[in-house]
Amino acid sequence: MSVRTNEFSDRTCSAPAERSARMCDIVVQHVARNRAVEGLDLGCGTGSLVFLLAAALPTATLTGIDVSAPNIRRAEGHRATLDAATAARIRFEQADYLTRPASPVDVIASDGVLHLIPGDTRALFARLSADLRPGGTLVVCMPYDCAYNYAFAVLRRLLRLVRSRALDALILQVGRLLHGTQMDDEGLRERIPYMYIAPQRMAGRRLRETIAASVGLRLMARHPMASVSLSQLKHEVLVFEKAA
Repeated sequence: MSVRTNEFSDRTCSAPAERSARMCDIVVQHVARNRAVEGLDLGCGTGSLVFLLAAALPTATLTGIDVSAPNIRRAEGHRATLDAATAARIRFEQADYLTRPASPVDVIASDGVLHLIPGDTRALFARLSADLRPGGTLVVCMPYDCAYNYAFAVLRRLLRLVRSRALDALILQVGRLLHGTQMDDEGLRERIPYMYIAPQRMAGRRLRETIAASVGLRLMARHPMASVSLSQLKHEVLVFEKAA
């Protein structure tokens, strides 16, 4: 997962519980429960979505990959607390997705990651399509085309130009005021780097209908994803199916 490796390879990032639960519900809506599917969580963080999917899909085998070694260590720590049968269906891997050997699966999920991966959008989606078996499902949560997101992307680029410890501290203080009752300082600090990163792409009509179609992915559904902060880009969940 080429997500600014130098910035995220030594950081942890845990998704809010309600967001992982929402992603799990959407994946389960679009994946057959009556067969043993293989799934991949691209940018799994500390594994919250993987663990929810393992519980919701009791015959599935799941792999979570992330560029961050601390994320993978934390995910493995939680995996070690599970019963042996569930733990055997889960594995985690520290990897750069774009250089990882192809390993086709039935479903790929990715929450809040694809917009951060540098490079050509068609090449990224071609790789995702190649990693899906015919008839497979891709479920991705991404920022979408809207004025708010474009304005916020400009702000993030400007903040990046003037980043300093003082600005980090100010962002943390604002985060405490806005989210201090829902998130501790560790969680808030995890999110400070994102305030300096503008999206590489957004989920606009061209991505949904032209780029995806050109690599054999057909848009099946769009689901809303609630925004929990004014400092967060607005996201939606797209569900694609690979041509059989």
